[in-house]
Amino acid sequence: MSNVPGMMSSGSEPDAQGVNVDEKKRKRMISNRESARRSRMKKQKLLEDLVTEVALLKVQIHKNTNKYEALMQKIVVLESENNALKVQQMELAQYLKNLQLMQTQMELLEFNLMNQPGRTLCDIIVDINEPPKVQSWQCHGSNQPAIMASTEMLNY
Repeated sequence: MSNVPGMMSSGSEPDAQGVNVDEKKRKRMISNRESARRSRMKKQKLLEDLVTEVALLKVQIHKNTNKYEALMQKIVVLESENNALKVQQMELAQYLKNLQLMQTQMELLEFNLMNQPGRTLCDIIVDINEPPKVQSWQCHGSNQPAIMASTEMLNY
């Protein structure tokens, strides 16, 4: 009977190992389930974060679109104002040239006055404003002499 208890002891060892194996499988299953649950929760959290980020980006796109449209309207207004200012600048540049020309003419008149004692500015202005006298050889007040063609030139 001493062999029987030995057999029993050897027979109980596989049962103990089976219990240990079952216990390890159960613990591994529990661990795997927890890991899968954590993974699902992590995935769900990531998905929620992405959905939130998409919503925020859509709001930002909407705001940026509004800003873009407002800026484009400002650009149109500024371009229009810029064009008007360019035209005004050209007009003022021409006006300045005219004033400089007038100043040069006035300086020339002053110079002429200084070199013609006894004449006044009014005398010189009257001379400038008088129409030129037409000579008999001038055509219709033109300053160009009339061209006469001889009969010899016409019979070429």
